[in-house]
Amino acid sequence: MLKRNRLEEGWTTLFLTWAMVFVAATAIVQSNLISGLHVIPFVGTIAILVGLALAKSRFPANTAHLFSLIYGLFLVLFFVGTNLPADMTWRERVFDMLLRQVEWLRDAFGGGTNRDGLIFVIQTAFVFWLLGYTASWYTFRNPREWRVVVPTGLVLLSVVYYYVGPTPLSLYLAAYMLLSLLYVARTYLIAREKSWRSGGVRYERTIWFTFLRAAFLAAMIALIAAWMMPTFTASAAVGDVFGQASGPWKEFQDNWTRLFSSLRSYTVATSDPYRDTLILGGPRSVGNTPIMDVYVPQRLPYVYWQAIVYDTYDDGGWEIAQQGDSVLHYPEDGVLNTPFTQAREVITQTVVNYLPNSSFIYAAPEVIASDRQMFVDASADERGDLLVTSLRSRYVLRLNDRYEVISRVSTADANSLRTASTSYPAWVSERYLQVPGSVTPETLELAAELAAPYDNPFDKAIAVRDYLRQTITYNDQIPAPPEGVDPVHYTLFVSKEAYCNYYASAMALMLRSQGVPTRVVSGYAQGEYDEETMSYRVRASNAHTWVEVYFPAYGWIQFEPTASIPTVSRPEDAAGGNPGDAFNDVFANRPAFDRDELLGEDIDNAEIPDGNLPDLDALAEEAEAGSTGFLAQVSIWQVIGVVLVLALAAGLIVTANEMNKRVEGDVLRSYIRLGSWARWLGILFQPAHTPYERADMMVTAVPEGSRSIRNLTQHFVLRQFSGNGDGPFDTLQEWRELRPLLIRKALTARWQRWRERQPKMKRRRR
Repeated sequence: MLKRNRLEEGWTTLFLTWAMVFVAATAIVQSNLISGLHVIPFVGTIAILVGLALAKSRFPANTAHLFSLIYGLFLVLFFVGTNLPADMTWRERVFDMLLRQVEWLRDAFGGGTNRDGLIFVIQTAFVFWLLGYTASWYTFRNPREWRVVVPTGLVLLSVVYYYVGPTPLSLYLAAYMLLSLLYVARTYLIAREKSWRSGGVRYERTIWFTFLRAAFLAAMIALIAAWMMPTFTASAAVGDVFGQASGPWKEFQDNWTRLFSSLRSYTVATSDPYRDTLILGGPRSVGNTPIMDVYVPQRLPYVYWQAIVYDTYDDGGWEIAQQGDSVLHYPEDGVLNTPFTQAREVITQTVVNYLPNSSFIYAAPEVIASDRQMFVDASADERGDLLVTSLRSRYVLRLNDRYEVISRVSTADANSLRTASTSYPAWVSERYLQVPGSVTPETLELAAELAAPYDNPFDKAIAVRDYLRQTITYNDQIPAPPEGVDPVHYTLFVSKEAYCNYYASAMALMLRSQGVPTRVVSGYAQGEYDEETMSYRVRASNAHTWVEVYFPAYGWIQFEPTASIPTVSRPEDAAGGNPGDAFNDVFANRPAFDRDELLGEDIDNAEIPDGNLPDLDALAEEAEAGSTGFLAQVSIWQVIGVVLVLALAAGLIVTANEMNKRVEGDVLRSYIRLGSWARWLGILFQPAHTPYERADMMVTAVPEGSRSIRNLTQHFVLRQFSGNGDGPFDTLQEWRELRPLLIRKALTARWQRWRERQPKMKRRRR
């Protein structure tokens, strides 16, 4: 019976194989990216067992793999199907899941956006089925340990690296690394044992325990050494390498966001939270981590810190359809060649960055110059002027980096915008009046109803803005819209709840349908203003999306449709007066913008005196304290190291105690240990010495331990040479008395021998 249940590779091997897959699956569950992920550990566990059965079977490899795929498809559909409504029959559930997969493939190849959260659960479950099955196969049928460790490790590493939520997933990575090292050690020993058995070599069958214990200690030391290694800091060389290699990877990230848009996102202090796509997905969680401080000459009536501009809406998301090449711009090249517009004032900003790794140049719209080398993502209009989408620093912005930016802030009054021309350039009408077919007739009718009383784009924009602020409740924990329902329609007529992405999308599309060119911009709201330092403290909670409307001769003008963000009214005319007093107080009597003059000027770094800047070290500590992302906070190895140091200390104590009990609890091993202590004491035994003679020599060196030494020797002799045995005897008690004496005598003997060698060494040097 015992032989029948015996696993040749050992049950510990099966346990380690399962534990690696289970740890990775549990990390996926703890990430809480979408509901329904709780089935992943069950799928992985069953895959391990099925893989073991098929690996031990007599089926050929191809037949076993075919059976695995059939079993996997059945079990994945079964487990994931439990997430569907209970009133659905299993036939309906299976067809529903298959249709979801077909729809996802259609979106993947057709460039659409998929908001079906269950598809992520289905695909992840099947991935873990493959990981579990192949782990068993390459352990018990065709041993290839790295084909077991690497695939699951890469899946786990990708989750840990890009997860920026509150759960410490780095601990799962540490556990996986420890388990994988033990697994490699165990499989190596299995291979050696097979070789020894085939060669007729005799060995201790329990060697696996000692081997794993040594591997565990080696793994601990390796992890601690990795933690103690210095972390890489940002550099120009690294920035160049990443700048050249980021294209395909960035495209992959955008596609991932597009195809899994319903996954939960955590907007915290991470590097570059904005991408080239903006998906109207599920709930978001924002932290309160400092992102930057922005110093200005005086308080502004309104301001946004722009990151990226989106121009095209399609199937529940925004993207940049007409993105030109990135052009490297140097400070000495002067101001950017952007379209010239009226009623603008030049504002210089000093930005102190608190993101550990960031590339975006954040500033008030529209940026015309910076003191940093930067990549300008832009296309060009008919005259060759730059239509800027985003600005990114050439070299990564590190914690506490500071840069200067010059922007042209609009001061246009309401009457000027109200009477602006509606003759739009071709690049505006072609790009910013696009309305996709997914926008519902109800949305178009509502937009027409709101705009009907007005004959100009400005008043139409105000009407739509005010309607959204008054009728849509702000809520950043809303679920993703149902599959097949346009998010804007769902916001306006069903949920009537939204956060900034939805507010801005609704306003932009409604205005576009009425012939008003608009675009959506992401970045940060103004933050908290400090009168003493004349600066804005911008936090992660200020992450925001807003709307800009184009007015010929005046350019892009910002509008705020989100109910949670206050609006600032513009003055009715250039002479000032209510309701724009705050607006006029800032820009009154400011010199007019002279483009030619500015082109010849260097950036004035003295706009913000250094004395106004706070203690950057203190702010850095605050930024790091609030950060919860992986590479955006304390190094993962530092977190792992603290845990491992404590675990190593406890493990060493427990291991040493167990080893002592095993040795000192046995009479034969206790006698051998006495011989080891004799060498430490400087006593040299000869082969002709009897056990009692050896005991006398040790008693001479350690007279206080005479009783214990003689008792251990006596019982060794009885065990070895007496047919009656030695009877009951507590060796552990003898060692508890003898060990402190031996340690003290051994250290004393070593110290004396070292002192005796010192005069001889000095004479040799002479």
